[in-house]
Amino acid sequence: MQLLKSFWKFIQNLQSFVGTLLFLIVMIILCSLFIGGVLFDSSEQKIDQKNAALLIDFKGTVVEQEAYSSDPYEQLLAGEVEANTRLRDVVQAIEHAKNDDNISSIILNFKKFNGGMPSKLHYIGSKLDDFKESGKKIYAYGNLYDQGDYLIASHADEIYMHPHGAALLYGYGGFQNYFAGFLEKIKAEVQLFRVGKYKSAMEPYTRSDMSDEAKEANMELYGGLWDHYVSDVSSQRGISEDALRSAIDNSDSALSALGGDLGKLALESGLVDGLKTREEWVTFLQDIVGEGPNDSEVNVIGFRRYLIDKNGLNNLKIGGNQIAIVYATGTIMDGDMPQGTVGGDTMSRQLREARQDDNVKAVVLRIDTPGGSAFASELIRQEVLLLKEAGKPVIASMASVAASGGYWIAANADQIWASPTTITGSIGIFGAVPNIEGTLAEIGINTDGIGTTDLIAPGLVKPLPEKVSNIIQSNIENGYQRFLNIVAEGRGMTTEQVDEIAQGRVWTGEKALELGLVDNIGNIDQAIAAAVELAELSDYKVIHWEDELPFEMQLIRRIMNQDGNLQNTLDKRSISPEQILLKKIRDNLSLFSMMNDPGHAYLLCLTCVDGFNPQY
Repeated sequence: MQLLKSFWKFIQNLQSFVGTLLFLIVMIILCSLFIGGVLFDSSEQKIDQKNAALLIDFKGTVVEQEAYSSDPYEQLLAGEVEANTRLRDVVQAIEHAKNDDNISSIILNFKKFNGGMPSKLHYIGSKLDDFKESGKKIYAYGNLYDQGDYLIASHADEIYMHPHGAALLYGYGGFQNYFAGFLEKIKAEVQLFRVGKYKSAMEPYTRSDMSDEAKEANMELYGGLWDHYVSDVSSQRGISEDALRSAIDNSDSALSALGGDLGKLALESGLVDGLKTREEWVTFLQDIVGEGPNDSEVNVIGFRRYLIDKNGLNNLKIGGNQIAIVYATGTIMDGDMPQGTVGGDTMSRQLREARQDDNVKAVVLRIDTPGGSAFASELIRQEVLLLKEAGKPVIASMASVAASGGYWIAANADQIWASPTTITGSIGIFGAVPNIEGTLAEIGINTDGIGTTDLIAPGLVKPLPEKVSNIIQSNIENGYQRFLNIVAEGRGMTTEQVDEIAQGRVWTGEKALELGLVDNIGNIDQAIAAAVELAELSDYKVIHWEDELPFEMQLIRRIMNQDGNLQNTLDKRSISPEQILLKKIRDNLSLFSMMNDPGHAYLLCLTCVDGFNPQY
């Protein structure tokens, strides 16, 4: 026995040693790649070049914030680290380039781009329009333009495409997997409690199809978003809206007449200005900006390196009058959460820090969330109220999605700004508790026990006692009434007026303005200007008030943004339908892991994220 214990201890020590050794090896590799990327980055040259083009090579998805898990090493080894494009980085690079004499033009590249929500894409387009006011040109090139790619590319002066490519415009819509039949087969159920005629967040777990109410609300939402898309592309390309809609609707017959040549279809439809092979595209750029230094093909500067050189240490939190931008990005959950998820405690702390900092004169609450925990949302709202009591204006700036809990935390802001294509509203509430008693019984596991009262709930392995169900339903109804009261107070409306436009229904920002749910239509620039005006400032600095990324995550992100990625970045065209389906199922089922509200009450708009996917 003693020999066995000694052997087991040796195995444990060996495991610890091997783990530490592997960790050190990984860190050495990461640091080497990081240092090499900083010192020997040949793809993104220094900005001492003249007549250079700024290369905006979109990667992954356009996001407000970079997300990371609580264990970045596990995230890296699992292959879940993605190189995304942060919205404010693109915007800042474009703004710098507009007045930079060394930058002659902008080149847009979409090879590794997976799109983004409409409001972000329209915002980037508006910044490209501002850039063109300088008299400088924008050129776009793509092997294949997805709908999100093309929305941005349409703002270029000239759009080119590979002869074997295509421009795919197909409209907006949303499809979800419905699990009622699956749950029935495995003898499981979701015990649902809700208020709101249109509160369809949990329909995938209780139905086999979309309800008529959800179809009605979603069709109006998608129709509004598509109208903005068509209007934007139409004005940029000089094509009438009717002609553009007709070209899209009749693309099958037009393509047949061209012998199935998608490249010619894009050219004859006026969506692109020319078809060029890669070699022809490089030659074209060389004629405009010349060859690059160090034997590089074209005189371009990558926008990420450009930003590093331009910004330097400007983003440090220094004294003076500050407008703090606090981000609510991702699902709202109770507790402390890493960036990319809105932790009730985490964001409350950030707002409290901004309130207690004498340099901060106003706060812009940048919201990009479908909601989540009702309890966490209320914690955040209370901090908003305390900021106002402290005399610091709070402006809510809605990004792509500010629904359910996202609207709850915005309701009491001094002003609410939304983009025309922001998805907002979803004023409703629900509760959900899974029950897998039947599933366990199928494999021979039964659950039994006793309690001193009828309120003893056995968790996930038995149906909730009737009295517990009654308590949860009463709490949900009370939560809905509180939601109505909060909105009524914040918007100067009666609860009856709010109830009429609530019921869990989502709206575009443009429609929300008509309904009185927001004060103004505008992007974050206008929201910051409003904060400056309310704070009566003439001199100020904008501060992104967020927790610093862990050092190891910064290393990983830096490496992922190099051309020679550590992880193979999948080209969007290589993603199979099976991968898309599996991801959607996994994402739907992982919803339950995000439901940690202590009262089982949720302000969540599932359709706002999973049901709306403009890329597939």
